[in-house]
Amino acid sequence: RTEFTVEKNDWRKSKNVSSKELSQRSKEDEDRISNLPDHLICQIIYLLSTEEAVRTSVLSTRWRHVWLWLPGFELSSRNFSDTNAFVSFGDRVLDSSRVTCIRKLKLTLGDNANTVKDGSYFTSWIDAAIKLKIQHLDIDWAAYDFFTHRRLRLHSCETLVYLRLSNLFLDDEVFVVLPCLKTMYLEQNWYSSETTLKKLISSCPVLENLNIVASNSDAQVYQVHSRSLKRLSIERRILKVLDGVPGIVIDAPLLSCLSIHDHESKTFIVKSNLESNAKLYISLNYGLVGSDVFKSVSSRSSFRDFLTGISMVGDMTISQSTSQLICLYSKLEPLPQFEYMSRLCVSLHATNSIWLKTFIRSFPNLRSLILEQIGYVNYPEPQSEEENPKCFLSSLEFVDIYFSCQGRYTDMKLVSYILENSAILKKLTLSWDHHSTKGEIIKELLKIPRRSTKCEVVILGFKRQAPLSPWHKAHQGEGPDATYL
Repeated sequence: RTEFTVEKNDWRKSKNVSSKELSQRSKEDEDRISNLPDHLICQIIYLLSTEEAVRTSVLSTRWRHVWLWLPGFELSSRNFSDTNAFVSFGDRVLDSSRVTCIRKLKLTLGDNANTVKDGSYFTSWIDAAIKLKIQHLDIDWAAYDFFTHRRLRLHSCETLVYLRLSNLFLDDEVFVVLPCLKTMYLEQNWYSSETTLKKLISSCPVLENLNIVASNSDAQVYQVHSRSLKRLSIERRILKVLDGVPGIVIDAPLLSCLSIHDHESKTFIVKSNLESNAKLYISLNYGLVGSDVFKSVSSRSSFRDFLTGISMVGDMTISQSTSQLICLYSKLEPLPQFEYMSRLCVSLHATNSIWLKTFIRSFPNLRSLILEQIGYVNYPEPQSEEENPKCFLSSLEFVDIYFSCQGRYTDMKLVSYILENSAILKKLTLSWDHHSTKGEIIKELLKIPRRSTKCEVVILGFKRQAPLSPWHKAHQGEGPDATYL
């Protein structure tokens, strides 16, 4: 690299020389980049968006067709005012006769994609992508006429490892075999029958990650049968059209992480061997509300089977609706023992705070409890000796509680219970969200005897975001407003 020294008395001449030499250096640098091998230039352009990569074609004749050799593209019909131009552009990108392979393709088809009368371009693009050894495929067809254009057929694709399908119509002839697919996202698709999803999953013999978001007009029973699946997430939103009885059947022996957010399904069957290292996130109410949710014997039996199926997990997060459901069930039948549970994250209403003591009896080896208490009660809850199982707290080491909008009486009753009955408690973290001052809280806490002499009590700032939500991460730090007792 040349260095230029500008003399104080001859700066104009030196400046002109420097500009000329800098211009020459710029041309040399341009030539150096243009003379790089094609695969290196493609790697550089691949760091740009598809739109920016195409713009490099105007740099020189050398760059005119380089972007067509890229290993990945993002194509969206919304970026084209003329749909025919979009189809023509896609035909150039997904030319099955091209020499280089395509590793990634993200295809977004908006409403304007339906203005093309012949939807065969979509099928030809998918066929070309398969021929070009596609590995990551992402398709989102947010258009209306799905019965005409949105039918997808991948057949066999031996190179695909990642697949995301959104707003598509899938039938039983969609797939034959996807031998290398490990991750699949299915978001608001339509299935021709209840066997379609089952066949799709069974066509992926090494599938490890599966995420399903149901359409709000899909009331089918989702059947997930996989010998290789490790992580599963299912979300079913509010149904607009209820034609059938939605449900979920899971048979995956290697499953280690299960997340279910479903307030519409009325049956849940889990046949997986969820073990102590498994993590479970559940928000469900069996599609029922009211105190008569377990009025029928069949509903109680179904819920008992579900609880038994998840009783081996070691880490569980429960939403408020599910904790209410468990509370109602426990008044009718005893809960199973969760002997391997070491961490429990639960959200419940303040009126159920007394029930929490009975509930935790089912977790004899619990080490960490994270609790969000919502709502308030206007009167002191009576408490009998039978509701004070002191022995179950013998394993509890860490407790994190967030009280949201309730009277301090019930707050302190729960805090007192934990401090007085936890033999090896190491840390109790508390957060409040009401108008009491920190001084008042500290004064009451100092009156409570601690069974564990090594227990540290931490009070976090008031009116802060809840450290617990079953669908959000716990707080990352205690911050400068924390008080230690």
